[in-house]
Amino acid sequence: MADDSTVRPGKAGPQGPRGEPGRAGPQGHPGRPGLEGPRGKAGPPGKPGPQGSRGEAGPQGKPGVKGEAGPRGEAGPPGQLPSIEQVMPWLHLIFDAWEDHRRAREAAEREAREAAEREAAEQEALAALSDAEPDDSDDDDRREKKKKKHKDKDRK
Repeated sequence: MADDSTVRPGKAGPQGPRGEPGRAGPQGHPGRPGLEGPRGKAGPPGKPGPQGSRGEAGPQGKPGVKGEAGPRGEAGPPGQLPSIEQVMPWLHLIFDAWEDHRRAREAAEREAREAAEREAAEQEALAALSDAEPDDSDDDDRREKKKKKHKDKDRK
């Protein structure tokens, strides 16, 4: 870091004489420019220039909205129906599937009916047992409510 002291140590000497004042400018100097005047009217338009060369083609655009369908055409000639020999295997498959479906439905109904009968028999057996025994067993299963202490009543 440089020293902050002056070049000459000691007290500074007296101030020297002032310089001569500057020369006055010429009397006929130009003034500041004034405000701009109003704008003139526009001239005639120019001729158009020559046509430029065509640019490169851009990417293909999205297809437009699809129009309405045209009128329906005439019906064609009727086709030939299959022979009975061609249809019979399909008919056998359909009837076999129907029989399987009917058997499965009947089995499900029978199982539901048997389950309902079993449930009814169990209910009757339980009702018969409960009539034979006294109802003292219900009291043992119940819990007594715990008595809650209220703090406000103790303080009186």
